[in-house]
Order: sequence, then structure tokens, then C-alpha cells
Amino acid sequence: MNGSPDTSKYNCSSTQTSMSSLIGEPFQVSSYPVPTKIRHEKVHNPTYASYSRDFPGHATVTVQAEGIHIVDLSELHTVASHTCGSNVAFSGPASSRCTLEDDERICTTYALVSSAPEVAVKNRDRTVWIMKQKILGGTLGKSDKREIVLPHEVARIYSDDKSSNILLVSSTGDISVADDELNIQSTLVCPHQQNFLDVFFFPGTSCNFLPPHENPPDTIIMFCSSSDSMLLLSIVSVTGKDMTIIGQNQVSISHGVPGRKTEHHVIALSYGPCGVLSYINESHTWAAYQLEVNNLTTSITQIGETLALAQLSHPNAHSFGRGMCLLSLGSSLVLIAAMTATPSSEISILLWDMRYGVVIASHAIPIPSTIAPSIKQGIDMSLLLADAGQVLLTLCPANISRTASSTSESPYRSIVYIIPLEPNLKSTIAGAIGKTHATSEWLVPNPKAETLADNDPRSKLLVDMSNHLQHNEPHKADEAFFRWAKAHTSASGSTSSNALSISTPDGAALEALYGYGFVKELLALFFAKEYPDKPQYSPRVMRHLIESRVVSAGMVDGRLLTALKRYGDWESIMLSFNSVVDISEDEMISLAKALIDEQREPQPDPEVMNVDSNKAWTPTLSAYMLMCVSYPTSPAALRLAIRKHLPDAQDLIFILELLDGWTVGGTEEYIRTLLKSVASNTSIEHRGGAAPPYDKTISFLQVLLDASFVSLLQFPPSHDLLRSIMSHIEPEIGLHERVGNLRGALEPFAKAQNRIVKERAEGTPKETPNEWRKRRKHQEQQIALGVGLYRLEELVI
Repeated sequence: MNGSPDTSKYNCSSTQTSMSSLIGEPFQVSSYPVPTKIRHEKVHNPTYASYSRDFPGHATVTVQAEGIHIVDLSELHTVASHTCGSNVAFSGPASSRCTLEDDERICTTYALVSSAPEVAVKNRDRTVWIMKQKILGGTLGKSDKREIVLPHEVARIYSDDKSSNILLVSSTGDISVADDELNIQSTLVCPHQQNFLDVFFFPGTSCNFLPPHENPPDTIIMFCSSSDSMLLLSIVSVTGKDMTIIGQNQVSISHGVPGRKTEHHVIALSYGPCGVLSYINESHTWAAYQLEVNNLTTSITQIGETLALAQLSHPNAHSFGRGMCLLSLGSSLVLIAAMTATPSSEISILLWDMRYGVVIASHAIPIPSTIAPSIKQGIDMSLLLADAGQVLLTLCPANISRTASSTSESPYRSIVYIIPLEPNLKSTIAGAIGKTHATSEWLVPNPKAETLADNDPRSKLLVDMSNHLQHNEPHKADEAFFRWAKAHTSASGSTSSNALSISTPDGAALEALYGYGFVKELLALFFAKEYPDKPQYSPRVMRHLIESRVVSAGMVDGRLLTALKRYGDWESIMLSFNSVVDISEDEMISLAKALIDEQREPQPDPEVMNVDSNKAWTPTLSAYMLMCVSYPTSPAALRLAIRKHLPDAQDLIFILELLDGWTVGGTEEYIRTLLKSVASNTSIEHRGGAAPPYDKTISFLQVLLDASFVSLLQFPPSHDLLRSIMSHIEPEIGLHERVGNLRGALEPFAKAQNRIVKERAEGTPKETPNEWRKRRKHQEQQIALGVGLYRLEELVI
């Protein structure tokens, strides 16, 4: 029952403005002192943060020489703490889970102890403390603190919420499965020597890079390490207590771009359940790859181009996570936190889409005063995905325990931030359009990283098509293109196993196959200025690219629709309204003006046969305006375009006549459409092929009248049309006022309906029994607080 929606958010210019809101203002969760008296045989971060699905909404913060704190991320306060003493060092982040015992919520924390007075030297880095505490305060006594000595060192610990197992990973690749009391059930020893970098844990049901399986594994572990100039990858499947290495692969670290020295050290790494791996080497070049596992074989293919990053500071040491860190946000989206170079030293938070090589959003954090003095030594950083729409950023001064005096009181502190993010981020070409200018400041000038490799089949295709066009053989250029496209795509439209064919989680396989740079170069062949006498153009290839949704208006120098109109390809123009997301209002209305001028021209006698006419097909003004009115636009930009291209009221009469017919009986049809949408739980917009959606018709009419109402009043032939439109709208206003009385009562149902439609459109996974019980319990608690306008009783037999 809502009014006409605001469609300005879909416009390209508006999108660029709203992109800054994808990253919210970071705020501090807590800060902790950095010890200087303690001496470690191994270098450990002063502070670690972890997040477990077994304890949603709470982060576990491990502080050296202090203890472990459980922080409520919604209230920003500590709900439980374990003070361990100033002589205790931890080898990694602790993990916590919440359970119910005697109707009380108990927090169980597993702490990885590197050294402590009560821990024997031979048991260092192999000891785990199991500590319990009530959530609402009051410890359970020292007897509940248990010490477990494991057969191997432990660098990471992960709590599996599906099987309730605990997974323990050593710095050398040994993995153990244990129960909640850390009784080892099985161990998998990693056979090869390697320099441990990082390990990633994912629920098996969330991993898109695995082949479809009726019974997915409980957990997938990605173990990353380096050896010489290679990055070694091992993928382990965990089901119950059984562990299997399902994939191993390696990729060269020595990627680079012309003009930069190639380095062999990885300083930042990310991996996500979508199978996208990205890493940055010491020369600050960044590459991303798509991993796929099938029949115990792992394929790896590069996504996008290698990026050469600029403005980033150069840490003194070749340390992993020093001054820079990465976090995968699904698909090809990666969040990077990095120190920028002087003189404006700060920590920049950048959201990149590696498929298109652009910055989607950015934010800067001033370096806190408690960390600023340690910039020369470096800042250890880590990013961690927490609740939906929240990322934890941990900043720690580096090498303080080695540089400070053992008797001095440290002025340094570690800080944990929450970075709010848009919870429904996706990689789309619409989100990447218009980001070139914002991205250029983060890339080295002219890195020459966008050109296709000589051995790339796409380079050969461009050369072949260019030769055919120069010899005035566009049909052969078409044949070469479709022969190449058929060789790299299957009959179903999905990509094959060729090196260029990448399966992407968003279903944008064609975008990954063609690539933004390749499509741009391909369009440059058609609209090139090298053929001023007889430009060559291929409508077949153009329509194929538009229908594949890989074309944007910014790919063409000048304007896309204008270039298509120059060749008389109105069919591609009409297709663009369904596939191209950045058509400007100015270009849209300028073409409407061209159709109006053509319609006002004297028409030839229909009884006279003109067999020599080669005039291209042109759509009717009604068909074209149907696409324009249905297309998302910005009211401000549309008003400017109407004033610029349609200043004459005589031209506006043609459009007003169409709008007059489209406003008849609109609200009743709109309500019927909404009811059908509710009944089917799907989004239904169109009233039919002859008229645009009613709400968009009214929005377009309002903009047109705002832009030219004075001109229409001064033109008497328009008065009858204005009165007719008014007679159609006045009953609608009365109906809206009557229906508006139901707005408050039906608002909860409207919100629930929007949520259901959104979940269905985004393919939200089916709710598990455990999630259903949690949601049911939450609803019962809400019902106990009070009874609202409506209450639904459910009887389960």
C-alpha cells in the first residue's frame, strides 16, 4: 500500500553518491595496554580478536599479559573476563562458545597458551586452557579451569557449531579434531615443510567452490603457506572426526607489473567460501584467483588483472599482516585495511571488486595517538568478519616488547574497531561502473596491467576482427567472434573448463569470460575513428554483448545510445534499456526528441510502394517512451534533460498524450498487482506490454510537469490534455487517502512481505532446524513482552 517508490537510487550518478555509505563510520569497541615486560621466544601479537558462530553477537579478545575478554558487540561492553596474569603469553586467538547449563548461559573459552608460570617448558605452545564463566557475572570457580596438553603445537582453534567439534591447527599444518573437552579423536599430519601464513575455516554448506553434494562436509579448512616463490594451498574436508585432503595447488607469488621490482614475500592474504583467493606481495602488486574443486582436483584461474597499488606505506620487515590486511566479503569483493604513506599517514579502508579492479567504497581512520609513535616499527592489523554488516579491525603496535625498556610502563595500546558495512554486498557490473576515477588514485600511473597477454585467445580475436574490418569484411569479423564465443561457452551458456572460463558465485560467468577491458576494446573496433570514410559496425555482435549484460555506456567514447543511433541500430538501443544500467537521462531524452521530430515529419502515402527504400527500422514513440518511463532515473537529472531537449511545448504534447492513456485506472491495477505479488511471494511490476508500471508513470509525469509546467500553460493546445490527466488522477488521490488509513495496521505485514520477496530473490538458504528453534524462542520472548495489534496462534500436532 506504499506510494510511488523513489527510483533515483538506481541512477548511475546517484549510485556513485550512495556508494560511500557502503562503509560506515568505524567506532572503537575497546582498547588494551601493550605489555613491555614480557619476553616471548616467538613473536605474538599483543592482542587477538576472534568471532565464533557458536556465540553470535560476541567477540573474544585475547590480550597478552592480561587475559581474555568476551565483548558484546551490540552493547559494547564486556560480559565475561578471565584474568590470567602478567606472565602469561598466548600463541593465538582464543575461541568461545555459549551453552545452556541448568538454565544458565555458560561461556566456555579455549585459550591457546604459549607460556605461563604453571606450564612446563616442554608443553609451551601445546597447552590449552578450558575456562568457564557465567555470562551475567560470577565465576564458576578455579576448579572449572582445566589444562589440556595436546600432542602438537596449536596456532589456530575453531569451534564447529554443526558437529560441536573443536578443530586445532598447528603452525606446521597438523590438524586435530577434538570433542568439547579436547579429547583428540583424529589427527591429520601435513607431510611437507612450509612457511605457515594463515588458515581459513568455513562451514561446508557455505562453500560454493565444491561440487554439489547431498551431504556436504561439516567444515572446510584452507591452509595457506609459502615456499620459495610459490603460495601453497591445501584444502581439507572435515566430517565428524574424519579428515580428508580434497585439494592441493600452488600459485606463483612473483606476479608483478612493468616497472616494479618483483618480490617473493606475501604480506596480505584473503580467502572466502566462494573460492576466491587474493594476495598482495611485498612489491604491493595484488592478484586474485578463483579456485574450484572437482573429483579431488583443484583448478585455479586468475580473476581480473594484476593491480599495482599506490599510496601504501612500506613496512621495514617482510612481515605477514604488517601494515596491511585483507578480508574476503564473498564473490570477488575484498576489503583491505592499509597504512597510507606519509605525509598524511592514516589507515585506509577500501572495498575492492577484484573482478573489475575498482574501488567500490572507501573510508579513512586517523591513526590513534596510542599507536602513532610505533609507525616506524609498523602496525599489525587483522580484519575479521563478525555479524552481518560488521567487520572487526584490530590494530596493534609492532615490536614494542623488543624496543621498549623492560622497566618502563608502555604508553601503547591495542585497539579493536567495528567497521559497519552494507550487509548485502554483491559483485555486479552496475556497482563497478563509474568507479574508475576513484580507483586511479590507488593505482600506480600507467601500470600497463590492463592489456591482454600475448597468449590470451582474446588478443588474437581482436587482431583478426580488426583485420576483417579494415578490409571491409564485417561478416567475417562476426564469424570470427561467434566461432570464438562458441568455443568458450557451452550450449547452456555456462563456461567450460577453458582457462578463460571462470565459474563465479553470482552467476556472472559471461562477465568473467569476456572481461571489462576486452569488451571495451571490442566496442572500440566498431566505433573506431580510424574508419572515417566507411565505419564498420556489427549489430549481431553488439546485440549479443548487450543481451549478455557485459556492456555499459561508459565503455564507448561519447555516448552509447548516440553511437548506436548513428548506425541506425534502434533494436540494440531498445535492448539496452533491459541490460545496460548506466544510460544517462540526457541521452535518453535526446533520442526521444529525435523520434518526435521524425513523427512530426510528413509521412509518405501508404498506397505508394517504395521498393528502393533502405530506411532502418525505427520504433514508435510509444514503444520508446515505454522503455524510458520504466527505466530507473534520477528526478533531478531527468528534469534537466527535459528542459534541455524538450523546451518546446509542441514536442511535449506527444508525450503527454501517451501519459494520459497510461494514467487511466492505474491505482486499481497497481493494487491488483501488489496482491498478486503477495500471493506468489514474487516481485511483479509490469501492467502489461502496452503500459509501464503505474508508479513509474506517475513519477515520470511529475518530473515532466515540474520541468515544463509553465511552458504547457502558455500553450493552449495542451490544456485539454492537462484537464484529462487531472480527471484521471483526482479519483486516484481520493482512493489513496482512503487506503492510507490502513497503512499503520498493515505495516508489519508489508515489512514481512518485503523480507520474504527479498530472501527469495537473493536465494537465501533454507532455515535449519537449529535456526528455526532459535527464531521461535526469540519470537516467544517478544510475545511475552506484550500483545500487538494481531496475534497468530499456531497448533503443532
